[in-house]
Amino acid sequence: MADSVVVFLLDNLSRLLEDEHKLLSGVEDKINSLCNELKFIHIFLKNSEGKRSHEMVKEVVSQIRDVTLKAEDVVDTYLSNIAQQKQRSKLSKLFHLKEHVMVLHQVNSDIEKIRTRIDEIYKNRDRYGIGEGDFRSEEAAAEAEPLLKRRREVEEEDVVGLVHDSSHVIQELMESESRLKVVSIIGMGGLGKTTLARKIYNNNQVQLWFPCLAWVSVSNDYRPKEFLLSLLKCSMSSTSEFEELSEEELKKKVAEWLKGKKYLVVLDDIWETQVWDEVKGAFPDDQSGSRILITSRNKEVAHYAGTASPYYLPILNEDESWELFKKKIFGLEECPSDLEPLGRSIVKTCGGLPLAIVVLAGLVAKKEKSQREWSRIKKVSWHLTEDKTGVMDILKLSYNNLPGRLKPCFLYFGIYPEDYEISARQLIQYWIAEGFIQPQKTGIADTTELEDVADFYLDELVDRSLVQVAKRRSDGGVKKCRIHDILRDLCLSESKSDKFLEVCTNSNIDTVSDTNPRRMSIHWKPDSDVSANTFNKSCTRSMFIFGSDDRMDLDPVLKNFELARVLGCDMIQRVWSHTVSRDLKRMIHLRYLRIEVEHLPDCVCSLWNLETLHVTYETTVSSKIWTLKRLRHLYLSGEGKLPVVLPKTNRMENLQTLLLSGKYPQQIISLLNSGIFPRLGKLALRCPKTHAESAMLSSLHHLNNLHSLKVIEDLELPSDTNAFPSNLIKITLILAAFSNPHPLMKTLGRLTNLQILKLNSGIDDILLDIGSGEFPQLQLLHMRQIYVRQWRLEKDAMPRLRHLVIDNCYKLSKLPEELWSLTALRVVHVLWPLEELANSLKDVEPRNGCKLIVSNASQLLE
Repeated sequence: MADSVVVFLLDNLSRLLEDEHKLLSGVEDKINSLCNELKFIHIFLKNSEGKRSHEMVKEVVSQIRDVTLKAEDVVDTYLSNIAQQKQRSKLSKLFHLKEHVMVLHQVNSDIEKIRTRIDEIYKNRDRYGIGEGDFRSEEAAAEAEPLLKRRREVEEEDVVGLVHDSSHVIQELMESESRLKVVSIIGMGGLGKTTLARKIYNNNQVQLWFPCLAWVSVSNDYRPKEFLLSLLKCSMSSTSEFEELSEEELKKKVAEWLKGKKYLVVLDDIWETQVWDEVKGAFPDDQSGSRILITSRNKEVAHYAGTASPYYLPILNEDESWELFKKKIFGLEECPSDLEPLGRSIVKTCGGLPLAIVVLAGLVAKKEKSQREWSRIKKVSWHLTEDKTGVMDILKLSYNNLPGRLKPCFLYFGIYPEDYEISARQLIQYWIAEGFIQPQKTGIADTTELEDVADFYLDELVDRSLVQVAKRRSDGGVKKCRIHDILRDLCLSESKSDKFLEVCTNSNIDTVSDTNPRRMSIHWKPDSDVSANTFNKSCTRSMFIFGSDDRMDLDPVLKNFELARVLGCDMIQRVWSHTVSRDLKRMIHLRYLRIEVEHLPDCVCSLWNLETLHVTYETTVSSKIWTLKRLRHLYLSGEGKLPVVLPKTNRMENLQTLLLSGKYPQQIISLLNSGIFPRLGKLALRCPKTHAESAMLSSLHHLNNLHSLKVIEDLELPSDTNAFPSNLIKITLILAAFSNPHPLMKTLGRLTNLQILKLNSGIDDILLDIGSGEFPQLQLLHMRQIYVRQWRLEKDAMPRLRHLVIDNCYKLSKLPEELWSLTALRVVHVLWPLEELANSLKDVEPRNGCKLIVSNASQLLE
């Protein structure tokens, strides 16, 4: 496989040269020449796809990576020096003139060295006969065989926890519908999809129901002709007479064999949608109730093949994991009671992944079954053993199968600690800051917002069973996600070999200097002392810090970090207040910054590449903040003073998200009325109630592209519908009280595009009266701590409502009967209801497929 990380670096460098060409005077010809060299390298990398397992190709790719990183360093360092020179006064420029000339000389020299190194790489490639079409199928087949053997070993195990899963899928296969139907099992590698499919295939009921059965393993190295011959082998002992036939002829032979039969064909391990395109013609639909069962890691395959509701195979829970582990080691014998606690703690490292459990159990089974030995196994992580290789190799197939544009996005999950719940919004902002998101790579229009493209990328990783969804947004997108621990290990192993990323603690940060990673994630341990004074981070582009506290000193961390693009800190407790200034001023490449200071220094406003700025604490912000033309997301979440001097000609053309929080509402009014936010899509306001709040919110109609509004605390919303932008889709109100809730709901009800409404308030004794025709597009209504005395719902109100959540609405004793007549309604979730309301819902029979859930800490009624 060609090094996709190198391909990304080449793309990134080309974009950098294009964007900053004005600063490259004096070395422009040299850099353009270098760019041309890199384009040829780019072609070689793409053409070497699938051959990287060969040691010679691997070495060439490694050398190309190093020279590319060096080229990026040279250009970035030069741009930083030029930017520093531009900021100096005339006298200071004269004083530093000699230094500037030396920089020019140095960058010329460095580029010549890089070009010489590229020539050496090409000569060595030619000398050792490393062509673009070599080393293909034989080695790939040799490498695939051990993986197939490992999979077969796992498949032979009677994996526990599949009883419910098999019943569900069997029921779907044996439905009375006569047309040909495709059923699918989806899940990450090693989860037991093939095992479950085999269990279903061998089920007595299934074999009686389908007189004709066939099983074909498709796998990642699918070949159409071999696939079709394998199908024919299910019905005859020899297929030698068909081996000379074309694919189309073989397809007809398979269709002839299946014609008129009630068949079940299992297509195990399909990776791509094109496989279905090539084979579907072999399966006739004689209206006999035939079925095709697909297993895949990719949800897209299931939907493409016509499966309406794929079955997503879950990971094993703790008890199921222990049962599988115990069965592999002890068979039918019982596990000694003194070993069970140790065994359960050992198997936890597998995170419920059957493949990993079987591999680990195979290791433990070879050891003495004693507390002493099992205690040693627990202390020495199995992740360091060779037996883990089989698991990793199988999971790595999913990584290798990713498009190049998704590989760096997947590897990025390695920055987070184990079991960490990841904010999708923050992750996407990181990806954009790194330059991973380029719409033209997917054929998406250049006018599409980068955030939407990144959202699409994240969905793809979820669909490919590489990322788990922890929580979804109101619109169905991913809000929180996580990654399986073993897949995280895969991210780290791939990242380290590619110098893409490395994780360390504050106690071992010095040792990372030998590997020169482009991204470094520090997992702070408060009990250790930071020893970063000697660490050279000139090669590092992104720094992440998780678990920081007041004792953390970032001075040594930032000292040689001027080429940084991303600075992300998980737990900020004023760790920056004594360090932002000189070091920060030099970070002109910075695109993402989160900072907590009492006064935002002006040097931040000179970081012209900033795309995301998150400022917390009671911060005073300079009006120079509006000179940051590339800002996409600005979070001013403290209660400090906002900039009162507005730009006369500047417009924040790229700003999409704005969070304003402060004690000075007049400043916010001026900002919203200024017209400098033409593309603002999301606005969040947090302000104490004052005489000016109505004027502030009545100015929202200027924001033509605003689709999401969040209001926190006691700001009063206007009663005039025209005060709101016509594109508003989502409104969230978290208010201490509604001064006049009835007119407000009438106003919101007339917003023709409103789809999501979230209300959270402490006001008592509300009459909720939703009239006919109100909330015409509303799909989700979430009411929390709204003390509704009575709720009236007229006919034709909320006609598109799909999801209703009622949380802690203590005075509500009954839901309106008209609610159950809404044909679009799919879920009604009532949390912590009054006893009277809970009792009234026991007799309710939802219609049109709606699901009613009534729950609190101790009960769940459905």
